Amino acid sequence: MLADPNHARRPALPGIRRRMVAALLCAPLLLWPALATATPATAATALTVGQVHTAAADDTVALQVTPGNSSILHLNEDLKLSVTITNDSATAIPAGNVDVRLAERALTNSTDLDDWLNPDEDDDEAGDLMTSVPLTAPVQPDSSVTVAVTVPSAELGLFEWSPWGPRGIAASLNTDDTVRASGRSTFVWYPDASALQPPVVTPVNLAVAMPITTPANSTGLISAEDLAAYTAGSGILTRQLDGVINRPVAIAIDPMIIASIRVLGTSAPESAVTWLNRLDLAENNIFPLGYADSDPSLAVQAGATGPLAPTSLSFATDPTLFVPAEPTAVPEPEGGAVDPGAPTSSDEPAVPEQPSDENTVPTLEQLLAWDYTSTSIAWPGDNAVAQADLSAFAAAGLTTTLLASGNVAVDDSDTTTSTTVDLGSNELGLVAATGISAAMRSAVMATTDEDWRGHIAELSSQIAVVAAANPDQAHTLLATLDRGWPPTAARLGQTIDALTALPWYAPTTLTAAAATPVSTDVTFRAQTEPSGSVDLASRLVDREAEIVSFSTALADPAAVTAPYRLSALALLATSWQANPDDWRTAVGDNLATSTEVLRSVTVSTKGPINVVGSKVDIPITLNNALGQAVTVRVQVVPSNGRLVVGNDVEAVIDASSAKTVSIPVTAAVGNGAVSLRVTLYAPSGAELGQPSLISVNVRADWEGIGSRIFAALVVLFFGFGVWRNIVHRRRDRAQAAGADADSTADLAAGTVSSPGTPTDPDPLDSDPTAAPPTAADDVPPAPRG
Repeated sequence: MLADPNHARRPALPGIRRRMVAALLCAPLLLWPALATATPATAATALTVGQVHTAAADDTVALQVTPGNSSILHLNEDLKLSVTITNDSATAIPAGNVDVRLAERALTNSTDLDDWLNPDEDDDEAGDLMTSVPLTAPVQPDSSVTVAVTVPSAELGLFEWSPWGPRGIAASLNTDDTVRASGRSTFVWYPDASALQPPVVTPVNLAVAMPITTPANSTGLISAEDLAAYTAGSGILTRQLDGVINRPVAIAIDPMIIASIRVLGTSAPESAVTWLNRLDLAENNIFPLGYADSDPSLAVQAGATGPLAPTSLSFATDPTLFVPAEPTAVPEPEGGAVDPGAPTSSDEPAVPEQPSDENTVPTLEQLLAWDYTSTSIAWPGDNAVAQADLSAFAAAGLTTTLLASGNVAVDDSDTTTSTTVDLGSNELGLVAATGISAAMRSAVMATTDEDWRGHIAELSSQIAVVAAANPDQAHTLLATLDRGWPPTAARLGQTIDALTALPWYAPTTLTAAAATPVSTDVTFRAQTEPSGSVDLASRLVDREAEIVSFSTALADPAAVTAPYRLSALALLATSWQANPDDWRTAVGDNLATSTEVLRSVTVSTKGPINVVGSKVDIPITLNNALGQAVTVRVQVVPSNGRLVVGNDVEAVIDASSAKTVSIPVTAAVGNGAVSLRVTLYAPSGAELGQPSLISVNVRADWEGIGSRIFAALVVLFFGFGVWRNIVHRRRDRAQAAGADADSTADLAAGTVSSPGTPTDPDPLDSDPTAAPPTAADDVPPAPRG
């Protein structure tokens, strides 16, 4: 690390001459307390600047050094430090010494500050030894020990002419001349205002943006149970709002929170309604995030034409929860008192106000409406904005984009620049200061007092280094807090209050930050989202296009498209970046569920079907698994020319039902197998699902063969009947002819009937002209004498 060429910015004791002067001036102060209170060995240790051997990195032993009370050190004040040693190993650490060192040079720019707090492995320049405190007992396994260390002001070598600004402090645990653990921190040397060098301190104008979001979900709406938990006394939303309300912080609110409370109507939890009213009364600047905190850059890079927004919330709105309240009756005055404003007998009687019959169900615009300070700000994920994203943002009316430092290139990294960046085409970028934002985020997430004090010291130094390096020029910077709110984060208000107490800090608004002059030495540097994230997001965007095409066949398309849009927005939320595995699982579940929707209208007929006529109607059964009616156009295409299919058939399938349609077909030439490809289309022409194949066996000549066989059977049947009649007639005639011949032979032979037996004449031999016999002829003759 090279010394700062500007001697005015160096600490009081960087050179030999100043070291000698300071030693001569402060020798009595240094030697007297050391010799009076310490043993000879201890005094020697405290005054000796020695070298120690650094042990190999041991992750089981950690040391943390933080300012004891405040990160600001004034003139003639002792430096109070808190050193915490944590032993996660299985063996005890022998009692050793805690050495405290001061950086040799002042930290005059952000690069020096970052290098001090994040040193390289081979950087062992910890500075001059200020004091050494022995441990009274070993550090036991799985335990922590905190040691309070006080460095007298005389030993620091900081005087009223020492330039104010950040200073580096380091501490190490030494056992047997070996460094077991070490840590670094900072404090800000800030003497009285009258003694400042230079005497004028120009505060840094710092705008702070805080997103108010909820844990990631995959539906795009927050349930009533979750809202009740989030807005409870210790809930996530309550703690976020408590930390920033009426403080100099711009609130970036997720519109999903507002819509989720309002869509519940009268069933919304009381705590949620109270929370929303508090937000409405807040004096903070408020601007909206993307719905469900969806990342606009991820959506555009995935193929969307611009940032996505909800299309409807009617599917989640229960009209019975928005019935207007009945008018309350005015009570009659007690004791017969007369209301002076009441109508007299000559006036018409008062008619009570009737409830309105108008539809009181709020629209999407009413559910999302809010009195925002600005609606032209886009806040994508950190370091992931591409060049094409800016044009898409501008087309959607988002002309100001909050950027992380990775999305810009700075000509001189040691030069502090303004937060505004010209993005072209009347588009503006507000760049968040990396060091300040990181320190503030760490302070907010701190779980212990030591952690919080350490991060506050870093935050104080990050702002002070800008103010000290530019004493005559006011700089405007931006700090942003990240998304994702862990349950343990409870120091937001404490951090903001500590920030407000810094003399070199001045709060400002995002509007004022955007109005500052544009930096000329900062340019936009395009970045992209991770390729894996873009691939998954592209599948969500493509699937939505399929859902929209499919919905044109539905009686109520919004009942399908609106929920999917909300779920897609929820899955594009930036909060998923902290849990990539869970995000991939949620996207997979979404794609599987939407696939079932696309396959909800199907053809259930499978075949085979036999076609034995030249013209027949083939029945095809269609199923609708959705809860609403579907209008489809059925197109049937044969695989070969054996069948000719008629025109497409339109059908309306009721909700959760099946319907059979008849498709007219005509047999052409030849017999054989035919595959019918059945495709369903929406009225708009969009294809619904995958085509279905139905196997058909064509036997068109069976009709002619069957007719001929039937005709032959008819001919045979009637021919056999005629033949049988002819045969019977011939046989009867032959029998009759035989009988006649026998009768003639009997007459010719004179055959006489036996006595007493009358002989009847043969009716065939009787005269046909003879009269029929009478009753007298039937009387038998009288017997002879």
